Order: sequence, then structure tokens, then C-alpha cells
Amino acid sequence: MSAPMGRRLYNLLRIKWSTNITQKMAKSKFEYVRQFEIPDKCVPNCWIIVRIDGKNFHRFSDDHKFEKPNDPRALHLMNTAAATVMSDFKDIVIAYGQSDEYSFVFKKDTTLYSRRASKIMTNVVSKFSASYVFHWTKYFQGEEQHLQYPPAFDGRVVLYPSNKNMRDYLSWRQADCHINNLYNTAFWGLVIKKGLTRREAEARLRGTFSGDKNEILFSECDTNYNNEPEFYRKGTVLMWDKYVYKVDVITPSNKDGAGTSTTKSKGTKHEPQAESSEKSKSAPFKVGGIHTGLRTKPIVVCDHCDIIGDQFWLDHPHILGIDDDKPSESPSGGDGRTAQKPESIVFDNLDGIVEVPFPKYRLYKCDANETLYSSSSVQERGTSDSISTSEVIDTVDCNVVTSDRS
Repeated sequence: MSAPMGRRLYNLLRIKWSTNITQKMAKSKFEYVRQFEIPDKCVPNCWIIVRIDGKNFHRFSDDHKFEKPNDPRALHLMNTAAATVMSDFKDIVIAYGQSDEYSFVFKKDTTLYSRRASKIMTNVVSKFSASYVFHWTKYFQGEEQHLQYPPAFDGRVVLYPSNKNMRDYLSWRQADCHINNLYNTAFWGLVIKKGLTRREAEARLRGTFSGDKNEILFSECDTNYNNEPEFYRKGTVLMWDKYVYKVDVITPSNKDGAGTSTTKSKGTKHEPQAESSEKSKSAPFKVGGIHTGLRTKPIVVCDHCDIIGDQFWLDHPHILGIDDDKPSESPSGGDGRTAQKPESIVFDNLDGIVEVPFPKYRLYKCDANETLYSSSSVQERGTSDSISTSEVIDTVDCNVVTSDRS
């Protein structure tokens, strides 16, 4: 046996011996307790939904002086926390929130944490809770708005085997949003505008139907419920979209450098792509010209729209995993309709270019500070200097914008 082969054999035996010793040392007589852990792997091919709900938020909202019946600051804070969760867990395809709850829908084939229900739920709930506290001061400022004690959220995991089951779940949550918001709007209208006590307002609304509450609001509180913001009436939908932005691509002028390019964009280093041939490596790089290209990155966008009907799901077939370039089953799962691919438009007169697949109501803009806006005035004004909106939720750090249907 040659000396090099002998050394290799010795090294292999030494590594194997060290590994065995390490494995034996890592174990202990107490390791048997792992056998008591209960396996909780979610069954395959099912939508995994994690719903988080605020614990004792009636008292929490009173202690922190939330506006009644809806406090936009608290709702925006919930949306920001939910968007942070989505940014960390890319397998969430859609989320829906209202009041003090949020539902996160993981795609059917996710392998996150080996589909262990307890791991998925605890990570989502802890991330949401931490984000809620972390972003509190963005929305509640001043001496009287300090967080008095930590909020708490509970969570649960539910599995749905079919698209219809998952859609019905989200429809149930949105219907619940409408029922609760109508009651709360009527209740606080009687308390604030009519001067009733809480007990009197509760007695006044006991046994009433939706039509009765609408009539009470209109006749006694001078409020048309249909004119209330969709933000309150329909809740918030979070989903993924593509943010399109400009980059400058530098092309070489020399023959040997043909095919190399440098991408120039904010926050990126200008480095030419490596060539395989030695000739191109040694050739000097000369700038031949600069042209503008487009790059995309996924962002979380938020909308306040109806998700009970079919139109939302026909407009967003990718949520259900349906290829929108070819005929497929309809989102409702039965009539064989083709989900049509919507038209796209690009605004090239803005500082940042944003592709808008659904120009009816989703218009986005990016300014020099990389703040994503939802602005219905983009079409009317067209320049970034003249756009102002009160619908800004957060910056790209949180990856969330609000869309405006107008």
C-alpha cells in the first residue's frame, strides 16, 4: 500500500471513529422522553389555514382608547403585522383579516416545518404578536398611547381538502365581518350620537335583523351604512403581486465583451457578468451604452374587496394554483370556465415603474424613498410630485401597500 493511500485510509478511519464517539456522547439516558411527543403532521394535499385571534381585545381596546366603532390605526397595525408574517412565510398565498383576527392560508403542497401543525401555528402566532408590538409606535404615538401591557393572540390550525372548502371558509369570515361591523356601527351610533347607555343600546338592537339595523342607522343616526368605507365593511385581503422597477443595463462596446453586461440599480453593485472564455476575461471592458430594463420582485399588496363571489377568484387564479395561461377548472370548482388573463399596463412616467395587472382598481407607485403607494390619482395626474394619498400603510420594509378601488 502506498503512503498516500495509507494516509487517506487512516484519515477515513479516524473520522468514522470520531463520529461514533460524538454520537454516543450526544445521547443520554434521558433521551427516551422524546417518545412522548405526539406527531401532528398535517395530512397532504390540504389547504392549511392558521387563524389568529386577539385575546380579551374588548378590554385591550378600551384600555388603549381605541376609536369606536372602528379605529383605522388599530386595523392598519393588524395589516402591517400580517404583512410581516407573509413576508417571512412565502408559502402563504392569501390572508384575510378583520377586527382583531387574521387568517393565513398556506398552499396545499407546502412542506414548511414538515407540515407539523404545532410548529406552523406557533411560528405564525409568535411572529404576528411580536410584529404587532414592534410596529405599535408607528400608529399609536404620544404619552396616552403607550402600550400599557403586552397583547396576546391565540391560534388554531384547520385543514381544508378542496378549493371550495377553503373559499367557503374565507366567505364565512367575510360574512362575519359584515355582521359584526353592522352591529357595532349601529351600537356605537346609538351610544355616541343618540346618547344611549351601552345597556340601552344593546336592548334597542336585541332581536333586530340587518334591515332593522340599517334603518336605525339611517333614521336615528343619520348614517348610510353603504357609504361606510369598504375597509370596515369587507375587511382586508393580503396577497402577492409583482413590483416592477427600472434598472440601467450597461453593455460593452468591444467584441470580446459582447454578451457581458452590468446591471445598475439602487442598492446593487455594478459588476459585469463573468465570461467562461479566457479571452473575454483578459479583454478590457468598455462601455458601449446604457439602456433601461425592468426587474420584478414579489410584494404583498392589500385590498378591501368582495371575496365571496367568483370575480375575485377569476381575477386571481394563481391563489388557487390555477395556471391563468390555459383553460382550467374554474375557481368555484365546477363549470369549466377559463380564468381569463387580465390586461396589464405600465406607467413609465413615474420614478418607479409599477405593472398594474388590474387597472380598474389597483394602481401602485414607488417614489425615491421606495415607499409603495395606492393612489387612484396616478391616472389623473401622472407625475410623482403631485401625488398625495392618505392610504400609505408602510414602506417596502414591510412589503405592504393598500389598493384603492375608485
